[in-house]
Amino acid sequence: MANFEFLLTLLPSLPANLGDKVSIEEAYRLLKLENDAKIDYLADILSVEDIIKDFCLQYYVLGNKSFEFDLPNSLPDSFKNVLLSYNDKTESVWTTEVYASWFELMVDTGKRVGSSILKEWAKWEYSLRINFMIDRFKKAGIEYDEYELIPEFIRYDSNYDTSSLVDAYNKSSEPMKAERTLDASRLDFIRSLATSYSFSADELVAYMLELRIYERYARLDPEKGRKILQEVTVL
Repeated sequence: MANFEFLLTLLPSLPANLGDKVSIEEAYRLLKLENDAKIDYLADILSVEDIIKDFCLQYYVLGNKSFEFDLPNSLPDSFKNVLLSYNDKTESVWTTEVYASWFELMVDTGKRVGSSILKEWAKWEYSLRINFMIDRFKKAGIEYDEYELIPEFIRYDSNYDTSSLVDAYNKSSEPMKAERTLDASRLDFIRSLATSYSFSADELVAYMLELRIYERYARLDPEKGRKILQEVTVL
């Protein structure tokens, strides 16, 4: 059984501001040092989004068709099968299916590691992403079946209405400011569920979910972004 109190005191402090330097790799390393099966599994599941993003960049954006997944052995075969189903699918179809499967896996992982926060967050976050998808479809005049878009694990749950956040995002005239406002709402949601100094699986999960948001901003590299854009738009 993991000593959450000891582990939480070892983990890097969360930064004060979005964009401040932070190392999620160090947090993952410390989680693995616990040698606890549930914590190892949690770390593997949380790291999946980085795998998805790396694959999308290499395979779909840069056209590196020889790029291969480096998957944790702990991932369920059913989820691996979804990840490996990219050969005959467009990026939009593949990512939609993969993320739906990943968030459902997060709900199951919350049950497995004893974290209600992970289950609540997965449902809330996927509801937000679905609402953004619907918003894009409406703007593009694309017909859609809302029932089909909403996976069963949140289909009958009315506690995750995030449409107001999409409306607020659209009203912003500055994309980066809108992103920061959106992530501030994400942080608020996570913190509304967490209990500080509980030294529990929930507190660890809340910490890791927050850290993932901060780490994304810390890794933003405008120069690298410009280089990638030049590579993918060259004639």
